[in-house]
Amino acid sequence: MKYVSLGIMPFVLISNAGDEIDYGFSEVINHDLIPNQLDFGFQSERSETGTIINSLNLVFTDTRDNGRMELVMRIPNSDTKLYNGEYQVGKVDGFLNGFEGIFGFFTHNDYGEKPFFANSGIVRILSLEDNRIQGYMDVTLVNDYGKKIRISDTFRNY
Repeated sequence: MKYVSLGIMPFVLISNAGDEIDYGFSEVINHDLIPNQLDFGFQSERSETGTIINSLNLVFTDTRDNGRMELVMRIPNSDTKLYNGEYQVGKVDGFLNGFEGIFGFFTHNDYGEKPFFANSGIVRILSLEDNRIQGYMDVTLVNDYGKKIRISDTFRNY
């Protein structure tokens, strides 16, 4: 019986050789993951239907450990100003003809090559003036393997 099992083992190993196996699917990681430098940009544009879309890009980078997180918020509005408030994160289905909502991704050397994409949560803008921003985020991100990271922290660039 031992010889039969040993004879089948190479076929089992070969059949799974191309698949990525990750046993931590339900594990949620929540550390101090927001990279330490924050840059942001704001713009308003008018859609084909005449709706004003305000876009706020938050870019968090950390050259020390190659961490990066980016959130792109596209909020329809009747004004060309983005107001303080709470904005919901949801899945973005596509980018053709723009999108509404918040798209985000996170990469970090310690968490592999695959990026994590924003799946749910909130971004709260507490203060947005000229070149200063302050806020809070509680965002859950998921990679292609189903591994989740939750980033919950305050942020500001001053």
